[in-house]
Amino acid sequence: MMSFYAQLMGHKDDAHFYRVILDGGERFAFVMLDLQQGIIFPATPQGRPAGDIHSSLDNGHTTVVDVPHPEPSPLSREEFALISSSIRSQWQKGGEPPSRITKYYG
Repeated sequence: MMSFYAQLMGHKDDAHFYRVILDGGERFAFVMLDLQQGIIFPATPQGRPAGDIHSSLDNGHTTVVDVPHPEPSPLSREEFALISSSIRSQWQKGGEPPSRITKYYG
């Protein structure tokens, strides 16, 4: 992954749904920021959990879940860690879920 653009697509209560465009539109993924549970996790296009990881809002640690969700995540663990840490960082700075984030890497 050389770049990503995450855009807030909507929210319901404390769950905030992001569409992530990777590498200039070559790939797409979805991520959910859940303030009630205090985690960020990969999601399906319908907003259901996907894959086998999540990231804590408290400490930023990425954790492998005991029972993976049936839908796989299109993100590698490294990609998810970069995206979730950027969302978490902007949330902490602004005090609310960011509406969009753009990151470019080397």
